[in-house]
Amino acid sequence: MAAKISETLLEYAAPVLAQMPPDASRRQQQEALEVIITVWNALVVAQWGQEDLLPGLYRRLEALPQPGRTAMHAIVDALVERKRQLFQDDLRAVGRWELRVKADGELSLWAEARGPSR
Repeated sequence: MAAKISETLLEYAAPVLAQMPPDASRRQQQEALEVIITVWNALVVAQWGQEDLLPGLYRRLEALPQPGRTAMHAIVDALVERKRQLFQDDLRAVGRWELRVKADGELSLWAEARGPSR
């Protein structure tokens, strides 16, 4: 049985999340996951044979000021490569998702897996 999509996403996101400062706010972590999930979904829907959304994502990055633009471009490139190398066969998209705080204060990810729309 496949891992939960949330577990797979956290494994996929690990190198990016590891670069975040230990005191990163929940909002910063949420924003990072938003980028990570957007890249994941763009790659998955392209594999489904639907519109390739990556060129639009890269165009949006061009609007960012430096040095953020270069940094975000490198992160997206790394995520694209990581998906293609390690998660190529996982064709689940992410629907709704939420970053939750457990009772012990630790963050956890809840995510809904989606298949291609018919």
